[in-house]
Amino acid sequence: MAVRRVLVAIALSLAFVVPSALTHFSDAPVQEERCPDGDALAWVLPGACQHTDVPPPGVDPTEPVSTTELRTRDGGGAEAWAAAEDLGVPAPAQAAAASPAVTCDGDGASGYRTQAMYVVEAGRTNRYAALQSSIQLWAAGVDDVFNRSAALTGGVRHVRYVTDTDGSTCVARVLNVTVPAGSMSSFNATITAVQALGYADPARKYLMWTDATVLCGVASMYPNDGQTQANPNNGSYAQYARIDAGCWGFGDGAAQHSVEAHELLHTMGGVMSTAPHGTRAGHCWDEADTMCYADGGGFAMQQICPTQREYLLDCNNDDYYSTYPDPGSWLDGHWNAADSRFLIGGGDGSGGGSLGQPTVLGATISVNNPAVPGLSTQASVAPSLPSGRTVTGVQWKAARTDCTFSAPTALQTDVACNAGSATATTVTVTLTDSSGAKKAVTSPLTFAGGPGRAVSVALGAAGQSPTSGGSAGVCTGAPFGLTATATDTASGQPVKGLATVLTRQTAAMTAPTSAGAPLTTATGTATQSQTATVVTTYRGTTKAGTVFAAAAPVSLVAVPAKCSTALSAEASDDRVYYGDAVTVSGTLEATSGSATVVPAGATLAVRLTTPAGKMLALGSAKVGADGTYALATKPTASGTITVVLAASSAYVAATATAGVVTVDLPTTSVTGAVDRTDVGYGDAIRVTGTLVRDAGGAVTPLASKSVSVFVTPPGGTAVRIGSASTTATGSYTATIPLRTSGTLSVVFAGAAGLPTSRTDVGTVTAGQWSTTLTATSAATTVPAGGWTTLSGTLSRTYGGATSPGARLRLKVVFRPTGSSTDTIVTSVTTTATGTFTTRIYPKASGTWRVTLTSTLGYADASSATRTVSVS
Repeated sequence: MAVRRVLVAIALSLAFVVPSALTHFSDAPVQEERCPDGDALAWVLPGACQHTDVPPPGVDPTEPVSTTELRTRDGGGAEAWAAAEDLGVPAPAQAAAASPAVTCDGDGASGYRTQAMYVVEAGRTNRYAALQSSIQLWAAGVDDVFNRSAALTGGVRHVRYVTDTDGSTCVARVLNVTVPAGSMSSFNATITAVQALGYADPARKYLMWTDATVLCGVASMYPNDGQTQANPNNGSYAQYARIDAGCWGFGDGAAQHSVEAHELLHTMGGVMSTAPHGTRAGHCWDEADTMCYADGGGFAMQQICPTQREYLLDCNNDDYYSTYPDPGSWLDGHWNAADSRFLIGGGDGSGGGSLGQPTVLGATISVNNPAVPGLSTQASVAPSLPSGRTVTGVQWKAARTDCTFSAPTALQTDVACNAGSATATTVTVTLTDSSGAKKAVTSPLTFAGGPGRAVSVALGAAGQSPTSGGSAGVCTGAPFGLTATATDTASGQPVKGLATVLTRQTAAMTAPTSAGAPLTTATGTATQSQTATVVTTYRGTTKAGTVFAAAAPVSLVAVPAKCSTALSAEASDDRVYYGDAVTVSGTLEATSGSATVVPAGATLAVRLTTPAGKMLALGSAKVGADGTYALATKPTASGTITVVLAASSAYVAATATAGVVTVDLPTTSVTGAVDRTDVGYGDAIRVTGTLVRDAGGAVTPLASKSVSVFVTPPGGTAVRIGSASTTATGSYTATIPLRTSGTLSVVFAGAAGLPTSRTDVGTVTAGQWSTTLTATSAATTVPAGGWTTLSGTLSRTYGGATSPGARLRLKVVFRPTGSSTDTIVTSVTTTATGTFTTRIYPKASGTWRVTLTSTLGYADASSATRTVSVS
């Protein structure tokens, strides 16, 4: 905990530049602008402000630090490496900055690079020679922070330092820079001094270890969250980071961070105030994170990530640093420091950087906009899956309830909303992956299309689709589906949610009457149930709306007759176990004259006839709109399954045989175990086990079934001592007081289609308790007619364990002085703690005692006698 307190103090002492919210960057300060904290612009870099925090208690950056102490600091060391490994960050152990080696790149000088500098004022001791190797070690630790943070999202990023070669390896080149006295008084003064020495290259970020005792850390950053490589934090200007000696070389610990890494990240553009967890002062509030602390930027800190994340960049990789931002997220469309061309693997001047791998489930949604109301448009989602995961669930939905999807659980689908409304809505898809993670993404769904769009309509009846004015056969008095199908003339697509107008008229009617006004479905079809006993003319059109014109009217003549029928049937299995399902399915065909009629809605009886001739009803099935039917049934006996259409005015009777089915009985199996086999009489035992059904090797648990627990004494009859009900997994637990010794067994008594089963668990013993009884009297002498109390305890012992003798009945015995005869005067029952108290009324002098006798499961016991005299 001490390490963490030190680190927090360091983090809170960091000072950095909070740039003003300028929309351009000039070559000189714009003095009329104001910084976010109200201070006037006073900065030597274009378009930036300076914000310096007051160091918190426990940190004094003005305190000098000895060279000896500085050389003991390891920067990003082994402990931090181990902490990151615990978070699942893949990296070799040698990347723990145990040496000053950094990644070599090119000639070590060309391109966009970070320049390490030791900076000291003239007239002060120059410790460059003593600290050069330490600074190189700390620079390697900074690189470790950036690269291990990249590994969190499956990528690789290294700080592109200006380097020197050391044999076969590279180390950060550390410049030895002396500035005039007074140059450390402020960050502005330091920058002015180093710029005067020529350190002003826009292709450099100057990481300065300043041998001063003024502040902890400070850096320059531009307030521009633009996504492109032209971001001003990406080489438009020279940028500077300053760390004074008191804050050098930290980061070797599970909850520490590198101050140098913090400041360098500022120069690479983090953290923008517009980021999801950004503060107005350039940091973040979602701890733990190298860049997060309570900086006065207007947000309370929240502990979102584990403390080990303090060593690394960007808690949850969603604010400023990710090699694979979640598609559609804020970081996916704004400046991302991991794309900096100052990083090996970053932008490299070409934009974007090399991608890592997703570490969280992400998704990108695409909807073809605008759609025409009533017509479908395509929607798709592209998953972004972490390594080793797969998509296990897709669910589409729309904010408007009238919108439907052709494939609501597929990655690609069509969505259509009713033709009557052009109100924009949203489409959301929720993905689930194999880890159980969920990701929901949303897109607008907009509509366009002027009025008067042409639409055609076609009528159909009982599965027939004659041309307008043609006839369709129907079965007399039987329900049939009258359908109106609307089609968009221009595209040929079905139109959803279009209001139809249907009428009917017979020869006896002087005018047509309404036959309904159903809306078309996603297939463009509206269906209204009708019956006809005489020739009937149906007409249909659609209502004009804001998008579609009314369709030209069409007609159809329904001609009823008694339909001849043909019925087929089959069973899915010919042999099943009792309780298993058999699906009976088939088709019913009907003919009216020369017309083939779909007898939708016809009812079929499904029956089973046993070999003995007994008929059992298995249920009934309805014929669907396509003429098929199916019924899942669970036969309880063997026999022949038939399907029957009863004769009626609409249909000629029909019968079909689905075949013979044999129903076998499964077996059941119960298991049992007991936690203790030898207990004192009445002590509880716990019996556990499972009950399963075995249907030819297909074993399934039996839920909500009762099992009974029995004990059979030697040579005796079984005694039921308890029971339990099985859970959904077939398991059971019975906690039972044991009062009988013998063989313990668990029995399932059976149920319909489930035979009995039994298991012998083993021998159990309900042993006799040994007992100890004490008693005392409150008084040894009482006056004639007076009373006193007897009180005491009863304890019991079995198997070496002693407990109170609770709720046992005791006898109070009196023997007069000079007599050898005992008299039972009263009785008393012990409490839950084994104690008792009773009042006695002595009529003569004598002795009193308390006894436990003839109690099942308990040895007899007697207290010592107590003499009570009557005066």
